[in-house]
Amino acid sequence: MELKQPIYEIEPWNITESRFSMDHIYRNETTFALSNGYLGTRGTFEEGYDLNAEEGLEGNFINGFYESEEIRYGEWNYGFPSHSQSLLNLPNAKTIQLRIDGELFDLREGSCLRYQRSLHMKEGFVTRHIIWKSPQGKEVEIRTKRIVSLTRKNIMVQEYQATPLNFDGDLELISVLDAQVENHTRTTNPLVDYGPFGRHLLTDLICAEDTALFYQGTTQNSRLTMSCMTTHQLRGQDSTKETHSASTPECDTAVFTHKTQVHKSESRANITWQLKDVQRGQTITLTKWIAYTCDRDIVCSKQQMFLSKLLQDCMSDGFDVIEQEQLLAMEDYWQKADVVVEGDDALQQGLRFNLFHVMQASGRDGHTGLGAKGLSGEGYEGHYFWDTEMYVLPLFIYTGSSLAKSLLDYRYETLPQARERAKVLGHPKGALYPWRTINGEEASTYFPLGTAQYHVNADVAYAFKLYVDVTGDFEYLKSRAAEVLVETARVWADVGCFVPSRGDRYCICAVTGPDEYNAVVDNNFYTNLMARENVRDALQALAHIREKDAAAWQELTDRLQITEAETADWQQIVERMYFPYDEAREIYPQDDGFMMRKPWDDSAIAPEKRHLLYENFHPLFIFRQRMAKQADAILGMFLYSNYFTQEELKRNYDFYQEVTLHHSSLSTSVFGMLASRIGYDEEAYRYFQDSARMDLDDYHNNFFAGIHAANMAGTWQAIVLGFAGVRTNGGKLEFSPRLPVQWQAVTFRIQYQGSQLLIRMEPARTLITLENEIPLHALVYDKPIFLQKTGDYYEQKQQTL
Repeated sequence: MELKQPIYEIEPWNITESRFSMDHIYRNETTFALSNGYLGTRGTFEEGYDLNAEEGLEGNFINGFYESEEIRYGEWNYGFPSHSQSLLNLPNAKTIQLRIDGELFDLREGSCLRYQRSLHMKEGFVTRHIIWKSPQGKEVEIRTKRIVSLTRKNIMVQEYQATPLNFDGDLELISVLDAQVENHTRTTNPLVDYGPFGRHLLTDLICAEDTALFYQGTTQNSRLTMSCMTTHQLRGQDSTKETHSASTPECDTAVFTHKTQVHKSESRANITWQLKDVQRGQTITLTKWIAYTCDRDIVCSKQQMFLSKLLQDCMSDGFDVIEQEQLLAMEDYWQKADVVVEGDDALQQGLRFNLFHVMQASGRDGHTGLGAKGLSGEGYEGHYFWDTEMYVLPLFIYTGSSLAKSLLDYRYETLPQARERAKVLGHPKGALYPWRTINGEEASTYFPLGTAQYHVNADVAYAFKLYVDVTGDFEYLKSRAAEVLVETARVWADVGCFVPSRGDRYCICAVTGPDEYNAVVDNNFYTNLMARENVRDALQALAHIREKDAAAWQELTDRLQITEAETADWQQIVERMYFPYDEAREIYPQDDGFMMRKPWDDSAIAPEKRHLLYENFHPLFIFRQRMAKQADAILGMFLYSNYFTQEELKRNYDFYQEVTLHHSSLSTSVFGMLASRIGYDEEAYRYFQDSARMDLDDYHNNFFAGIHAANMAGTWQAIVLGFAGVRTNGGKLEFSPRLPVQWQAVTFRIQYQGSQLLIRMEPARTLITLENEIPLHALVYDKPIFLQKTGDYYEQKQQTL
């Protein structure tokens, strides 16, 4: 993939848009999106422009708040999902309009003498600074700041400042709460043939009183109820004179005359402040406090009172307190997760952009997950996939973030739905996690690329096992992780069978692996490998609990009715799992039929059709080709590289390099990590470059629909698990560092079983330093090391490879 020119100025901690253009509004709405895992908002302007479906999307979302529709099938089969789930676009409470002596501030008219919008990743907010000249020649300076609070999950706050520069006159500030919003389903999810089309939120109550606006609405079909409320504080000061801090009471007294008007309709409410005789140089500041909630948290009858109390508390604390809380939360995150790259400023910026968006998108309450697009857009309908477990969770697990447990808790909380889904698919016991979901039920309508991806079960199990291994959290193993491991293993023990023609090996038929260009195949290598390890992990979890807490083991086995005969069958599956193997090339094909398929000829495909195969070719045409959309077998080999020799890894990597098209954002980071593992350093770095700024520079021209959370987290994995060689797949913490020659150094932190580690890789050495008093046993290039107390370090001499 050819690297694109950076879209934004290269800065270490900011993303800055320095020119307004209608052509880039849609994309930039994702770039400047903010969220806190519960409440998300796209980076739309305070002006509230009425854009068409091709220009932009006003987006405000509550994680887990969805609309449902009955799915229409041309041909229906048993077990197909009956109802959809779509993250619903909610009323927009951000709008603040400005009139200058009757002229409406509109960036599409007049002229911009200055324009700058910045995402401040270190601090966690977005600012704008504009000097605008109206069509009649009046100049006004506008500054805005927007925060979606990381410490108060329901709260968003905006500070809006307007200063006349070359005139004295009247200003109007209009704060709007607009419920006339709808999803852009046909634009953001073009292959989906169901809604929500049009408005799906029915107004229950709308109010405009004093300085507060309130809306409550209920969805047409899912019957979920949400509410949002705004309150306001207005103050004015003369910017040409020395003034008190904005947080002091003296500054809250306006030095202008004004009156307030309120208005409401069925789906829109607003408050207008008419400000008379505002002097040039005088700054008017409107602080807009915004809160959202839904009946997944608060019953609808109590939502208005709940939001009112939240907003009163925020106003009492003041904007400065909210901002300081945000700074502290971001400081804590970056202290754990930041990766400092010395020698490539563009990649450093891209990496921090990725880490920022993944962090802010993750569910934090144990009842919600992380959508493939986070809360930045409507892409994939807001669904949660395997992306969370395999790409995002390792970042949070190794950096000691509480987000890891919250996301795992969501999977545990939806075990009942997974158990029911297993029964629908014909498994008498066990749990089968959905391929696409919001509420825990399967929402994937095309089973060859959805339900058939049984590997999601093993992916969820892998994340639970990784969490327990890295944290050493035995209590979590007993209380939650073991149950998930057992219930997922039960499906693997039922889905396959021992086949005489395959040497009585255990085979799993009719599944789809991660590669979606090879669907409903027999013995997908990744699926069989992950299934085996899922079953092995379940056995080991039971044995570990039995050894350390016999009473807990007895309670678990009694409650889940685990028998010795059942676990004996599991052991046979572990020992006799089948993997397809090509003797001639000495590689593991993706599945039994992979080597029989017609070799792919990319040159025979028109260039404009190559990337969007499913939009241009029938699935059967695609299924008959020997090629892969994305990393599949390669991902399994990387995750469990301890089972393969370097020569095996190289042969398989070389083969899959030939046949993989990388038509998924989930692919390049995986190939890069395995390339680093086997010493293909130039290729490893090239793949890292492809992924590090994929979203920031919009490599796939689809960033408007939302972030690619998996790839974003994959860039962290590429450095920590790839270049630094961090892994625990052998049951111990291991390092095999290989610093790219393009860099002067890279520094990051990880946690392992309570030990806080600082790792710094330089051309001639790698330093591993213990930053707390919890001792560490680890391996560096298979050599045992031991760090006992704070400040102890191990130095690995090396050459730049």
